[in-house]
Amino acid sequence: MKYIKKILTIEKVKVRDIAKKFDTPTYCYSYNQLKKNINDFKKNFESFSPLICFAIKSNTNVNLIREIKKFGLGADVVSIGELMMALKAGINPKKIVFSGVGKTSKEIAYAIDKKILLINAESKSEIKEIDRIAKNKKKKVQIGIRLNPNTDANTLSQISTGKKENKFGVNEKTFLELVNYCTGSKNISLKCLSVHIGSQILDHKPYEKMLNVIDKIIVKTKHNFEFIDLGGGMGISYGDNNKKLSYTKYNIAIKKFLKKTLYKNNF
Repeated sequence: MKYIKKILTIEKVKVRDIAKKFDTPTYCYSYNQLKKNINDFKKNFESFSPLICFAIKSNTNVNLIREIKKFGLGADVVSIGELMMALKAGINPKKIVFSGVGKTSKEIAYAIDKKILLINAESKSEIKEIDRIAKNKKKKVQIGIRLNPNTDANTLSQISTGKKENKFGVNEKTFLELVNYCTGSKNISLKCLSVHIGSQILDHKPYEKMLNVIDKIIVKTKHNFEFIDLGGGMGISYGDNNKKLSYTKYNIAIKKFLKKTLYKNNF
């Protein structure tokens, strides 16, 4: 949004005209800005072509999700409602990851039936429940395990999710135990190591620390993970003087991690 001749506009349309036509409150989205944001992100990380999953919890407008889908993006969901919304918008199930704590048995069963890419588990009890439901359905389910990397994202404490005192994910000891459990299950296929260290991150250094932790854990597991789910909300600059996250530096860190990990872990 910007002012043109002291009149507030969005994509050159006067906001007051929108308000007159649709009344208030009205939510407006700039398609051009959405397109620019997605293409900028994809371009900065095109060297390893990651699956980019839009966090549905950030916006559940089905029309917006339909537009995002057209750029080839997947979805990260944290509830059955969000999963339904992503599917309704046409997101390919094989591009959907079900994350988050407190999944119910009904939600897990629904996700299994929809054959989504991954269910990212947060605890041993959740993995056992996935195993139980999958066995009853006579299916093999792809899952990830969320590791708590004990990494400070250097953001507000209220939105930190990656330190050991935070309630999300499992510690290293439990993670290693769960890898062994999954390996011994006939109904679970452990495909992913998942992490999420917080939101509104404006510095690439916490991501570098996170990647170092992941690298060491992978060596200890001796497990070939097909996916590494790198979570942690990339921050928005709310002012001209605010620091901006360097995609370039984060991309370099990921490429170093991939090169090192692939070399070490040729089990």
